[in-house]
Amino acid sequence: MQPHNSDPTPTSAANVRVQIDTLVKISANLVHLLERETALLLDMKTQDVGELQAQKAELSRLYALSVRQLRENPAALKSALPIVQSEIEAALMRVHEVAVRNQRAIQSARKVNEGVMKAIAEVWNADRSAAAGYTRKGMKPQANTKKPGFSYAPVAYDERC
Repeated sequence: MQPHNSDPTPTSAANVRVQIDTLVKISANLVHLLERETALLLDMKTQDVGELQAQKAELSRLYALSVRQLRENPAALKSALPIVQSEIEAALMRVHEVAVRNQRAIQSARKVNEGVMKAIAEVWNADRSAAAGYTRKGMKPQANTKKPGFSYAPVAYDERC
């Protein structure tokens, strides 16, 4: 005779309830962090965004793991779904909505940074020969004869700026 195991099995409704509660909690934390990051990006405080990246990566990993664990248990999930379906849908929709806004803010910040870099490069490559003064031979500096267009110049970029 085999001993009776009273612990919930991986397919039990109680275990699925714990998994769903975990998913909802992780989703709420991820939403909060993404909203914080989005606000920083919109306020152009990109130097503060880097501090959130490790936590964002970990919450994203836990979120994906929670979703995968629920999908690996379809029978128990199906039996629990009528009771918790609205919780799951609300959590997943909220993460999706905030992630879309966050992605737009990231793209916007990138465009701003690219514009700044382009402006720096244009100034760097502008005709610098119009400086006042004379050469060692006492002559006025010659005009820049480079062909028009974009030239590359070494520029250091600090992402914390």
